[in-house]
Amino acid sequence: GNRVFVSRERKELIVSLADKYKTDEIANICHVSSRTVQRVLELWRKHGDVVREPLQAGRPRELDYLDLAYLEACVERTPDVYIYELKDQLMNARGVDVSECTISRSL
Repeated sequence: GNRVFVSRERKELIVSLADKYKTDEIANICHVSSRTVQRVLELWRKHGDVVREPLQAGRPRELDYLDLAYLEACVERTPDVYIYELKDQLMNARGVDVSECTISRSL
C-alpha cells in the first residue's frame, strides 16, 4: 500500500485524542488518514502499544557479527587454518562453542 511512516509520538497523540474526538477529526489534527487512525487505535486496543514489535524471523543465530568478524580475522591472519583450530580459537577468545559445521557454513 501507500503507507507512510508515523512516529510513535504521533501514534500516542492519536490514542490520547481518541476519547474526545472522532476518527476524522483526529486524522485532520494529526495529518494522517482516517484509516491510519483506525489502525493505530486497533493496535492499541489489541496490544496496549502503538507500535508492533518486529517478529524475530527464523531461528536465532549461533554466531553474532562479532563472532563472524573474529573468525574472518583469524582466516585472514592464517589462511591455511583448519576448522577445528578456528573452533578452539573461537571458544578461547569469545567463549562461543559451536560445531565445526556451523563455522564452515558461516564463512
